[in-house]
Amino acid sequence: MALRQKIVRSEHVRSSSDEKNILRGHALFVRFMDRKGLGDCVRYFTDSMTLGNLRSVTQHELLTKYDIQDVTDRERIMSIVSECHHEDQSDAEVSIHKSLYAS
Repeated sequence: MALRQKIVRSEHVRSSSDEKNILRGHALFVRFMDRKGLGDCVRYFTDSMTLGNLRSVTQHELLTKYDIQDVTDRERIMSIVSECHHEDQSDAEVSIHKSLYAS
């Protein structure tokens, strides 16, 4: 019986921790969207949307999965997604450059 209580408590702590991480991730997403001038577009996404999820979003998903009918809003969002990909590539290039010249 005591083992069962520990398992239940452990699952509760884990799910509580997961919820906090999701909330944190969504809060970062909302702040990012605000900083990029897209605070009005947050309404299209669920409360579990994170920056990681945003980076992998496609134009097609914006229309079909998130039901964003406004073409201008889809283009605005995709421009930010594209910007994220460019930043990721720049970071990778800097990292490669540093590792090549570190020796």
